[in-house]
Amino acid sequence: MTSHLRWLIRLFWFPFYYALEVVKSSTRVALDILTPGSRATPAFVEVRLRCTTDLEITMMANLISLTPGTVTVATRRRPATLWVHGMYVDDRDSFRDELYAMEDRLLAVTRRGGAPGRLPASGRTTSRRTT
Repeated sequence: MTSHLRWLIRLFWFPFYYALEVVKSSTRVALDILTPGSRATPAFVEVRLRCTTDLEITMMANLISLTPGTVTVATRRRPATLWVHGMYVDDRDSFRDELYAMEDRLLAVTRRGGAPGRLPASGRTTSRRTT
């Protein structure tokens, strides 16, 4: 299969992937609202990105903010970094991995060659929990 065809398939699949993420997040927020008590475990997480262009960084920030339960609160261009607030962050590394999975899908659409490899472990930064 040619790289052009693979890219077209990824481009076609991306809206379905993102719609599923929105449905999962909406369901989690709705269940928390409709059931007694709160299951929220909010946290701020700093996420170093592999996005390099303004378009990629902006798209990633917007995809996060449009997903219920998460919001991008700040960005930096060099190095590309987002600060994300999540309502349901039980484990910061798992939350960060979910964001990296979204970035993988986004970069697979914006770059014909697909997403580059992951950032080295030193690219992951610390995070702070809100109270």
